[in-house]
Amino acid sequence: MFSLINSITHCAQPYFPPQITFYTANDKVLYAVDEINQRAYQRYTISQSLYLQGFAMKHFPYAIPDSPQSKNYVQLSLSSPSNDCIYGTYWQYGGFYTTPFSFPVHWNYNWTSFHIGNYINFNYKMIHSENTSLKEDYWYADELCEVYTGEKFPCEEIYFVKNTEIPLRTTEVVRQGWDMMRQITTYRVVSIGEPDQRLFDNIPKNWAYDCNDTMLGIRYDPQMPTLKLNENITIQVWLPTPPHRVNNNDTVSIEWQPASFSECKDCVTWKPKRLSFDIENFNQKQILSVTRIKEGSVTLLPIFNGGGYDRATVGAYQIYIG
Repeated sequence: MFSLINSITHCAQPYFPPQITFYTANDKVLYAVDEINQRAYQRYTISQSLYLQGFAMKHFPYAIPDSPQSKNYVQLSLSSPSNDCIYGTYWQYGGFYTTPFSFPVHWNYNWTSFHIGNYINFNYKMIHSENTSLKEDYWYADELCEVYTGEKFPCEEIYFVKNTEIPLRTTEVVRQGWDMMRQITTYRVVSIGEPDQRLFDNIPKNWAYDCNDTMLGIRYDPQMPTLKLNENITIQVWLPTPPHRVNNNDTVSIEWQPASFSECKDCVTWKPKRLSFDIENFNQKQILSVTRIKEGSVTLLPIFNGGGYDRATVGAYQIYIG
């Protein structure tokens, strides 16, 4: 700790340093934030042999040349040791579905833009306490928030090692279920300065080909229609984001088949049998015409071919006809 404190030349209180590596959540979560080079790393330890890694940066290595991923911010999530992985691209047609173990929500801008900023984001004006503590610097919000016991505390607080950039803990009044609670988060700083490159060396070189793009999917309107016998309905079909260009081909073809768990597998007919989308027409709504010929519910599952859709989650894009 002595060498860490004495290496600091600039104080950023009440915010975190722009380049910092630290543990939180009882050392279960490791963060490395590099605002200067616009990259961040996260490791969430579930057990000794199971952990999740997250990477976010603007110039993501090993991206396919001239792809949206090569030009925009990308967030990649990797499970170890299984190496299952998903990613999202922050641009006009996409983003990344956040989880409790994602990077700070305030780094997202309208869910289609992303910028790696300070780890801490205050919602109130912060005031530096003039207390006489010899070990800590203390900052508190200019407003009080009431917890479920009726007590009132500063809505946000942060503590640092005295006269340094080293954060110790934060407190925040948050809602947990029906109650307002005072949540305390502690930090253990590993280093201040540019994060260790070895953390980012864990990015799989084939992620652009092997990982699932969370934004590849289908949109339907309606997705769960109810049809009477001999009745027909038109379902609008389009894509939320352009398909990938694979081997110089950016077309994805979609067919449908009744799910094995359907009540009736031959209750409806549909046409055309196949719809195709590419980078130019992905968001143009095409028509799938469905007609009921027998009673019984049926679930239609998509069959993808091309466009990077081979890893898409089929069950998430089903049509249910009741």
